[in-house]
Amino acid sequence: MKAVVARELCEPKDLTVEEMPDPEPKKGDVLVRVSAAALNFPDVLMIQGKYQVRPPLPFTPGLEVCGTVEALGEGAEGFEPGQRVMAQLAMGGFAELTTAPAIAVHAAPDSLSDAEAAAFPLVYQTSFFGLAYRAQLQRGESVLVHSAAGGVGLAAVQIAKALGAGKIIATVGSDEKLDVVREAGADVALNYQTEDWVARVKAETGGGVDVIYDPVGGPVGELCTKCIAFEGRIIVIGFTSGDFSTYRSNHILIKNYSVIGLHWGAYRFKNPARFDEGWRDLMQLQAKAGFKPVVGGTYSMDRIAEAMEHLRSRKAVGKLVMEW
Repeated sequence: MKAVVARELCEPKDLTVEEMPDPEPKKGDVLVRVSAAALNFPDVLMIQGKYQVRPPLPFTPGLEVCGTVEALGEGAEGFEPGQRVMAQLAMGGFAELTTAPAIAVHAAPDSLSDAEAAAFPLVYQTSFFGLAYRAQLQRGESVLVHSAAGGVGLAAVQIAKALGAGKIIATVGSDEKLDVVREAGADVALNYQTEDWVARVKAETGGGVDVIYDPVGGPVGELCTKCIAFEGRIIVIGFTSGDFSTYRSNHILIKNYSVIGLHWGAYRFKNPARFDEGWRDLMQLQAKAGFKPVVGGTYSMDRIAEAMEHLRSRKAVGKLVMEW
């Protein structure tokens, strides 16, 4: 099979496309013939050695795919060869064949194309867990979503809308992205590069927003503390800025808000029952609301470096997908 390979910790330009041995499904695994694989920011961090998970070299990046079941490992049940599925992976998605634990493989809805199905699992599960479980978002509460034109941000806007949020405020980095987040369900769209978003959020919410969904971190996360409501919740999703946020404990106490972390991937090992429950709840919500990923571009395997550079340029809208 052909696969994208990182033979050392590297930049996107150093990745190679090589012929590799076909993987064999281990006990409990599903072997998937990949038709589409979505690109995520952790893929870039992983090849650089900056992600919390550091696979042994060499390795193939890629965290989520859509394809068809090729074979089942011992003990893997619930799937048939040829069945169309989407899967979440620890790595290995940017290849013609990959394996995934059966618990992380799900039937792909007919309502989603291969590219949309590949782009669905990670960002929608992350956003659903963050808003529904960790933030305990209540109907009518206001929500602020940062980096809202990216894959995880657009998913958060759509899910907040489907969960019955009140006013949804979305920040983006350019005027070209404003309409995209409005179409996804945002009531207010702000360009954080040109507008005082803290002042605008306070004005739009009467002093503070109930839930803040922050995949950016750094100074953005610290400014969130200036526009959070009493009993508000700041959900820390990631650090695409490259910097961590510093929160002052006395400020958290006096303003009476919570800073809550979300490591969604850990649920598979720490709380598999909640992992399964989250998928069922999410798919019921998707079937009812009809939301789907915005695919902002598709690339062939040999254009992986171009795709990764476009992702980290912050010019991408929605999810970027590799197809073959």
